[in-house]
Amino acid sequence: MSNLQIANISFREATISDCFAVARVHVQSWKESFAGIVPQTFLDKMSVEKRAQAFEAGFSTDSYKMYVAEVHGRGVVGFADFGESREPVGAYEGELYAIYLVPEFQRKGIGERLFNLGVDFFISDGKCSMYLLTLKASPYSSFYEKMGGQVVGEKQVEIEGVMYDELVYGWNSLR
Repeated sequence: MSNLQIANISFREATISDCFAVARVHVQSWKESFAGIVPQTFLDKMSVEKRAQAFEAGFSTDSYKMYVAEVHGRGVVGFADFGESREPVGAYEGELYAIYLVPEFQRKGIGERLFNLGVDFFISDGKCSMYLLTLKASPYSSFYEKMGGQVVGEKQVEIEGVMYDELVYGWNSLR
């Protein structure tokens, strides 16, 4: 990918009309990044339509915010979404729900820009901290650490009848 292509990426706040495109990115990223990590049956069951419905539900909440990265002529290639904590995790005030990019656009600084847009949103909303839940086996742990996240806990999650360790990354100060 040339620097010219990277320079042509635009970032913006998402709308509900972006849900299908975002769902495509989410499903593609999971299928390519988590193959061999989670059961293939789980990946095979992932549906763009179901993910789009889940993202649409997020837009019904005032505290929900999503940002997208898009390329002219190609569409959405990455996203990050943020909002109120879905479960109590320490004293964290917000949650980074997800951040995904189509694999060919990873490691280009796009994720960092999406991450920082969400941090700016939280700060403008008066929030000073956030957390993220991720599989311990995730190939993206180094990204969260690069962005200043620290492992502050562990949990377990079941996927297709298999128990997986989940890490809780926390950002105690977003400023």
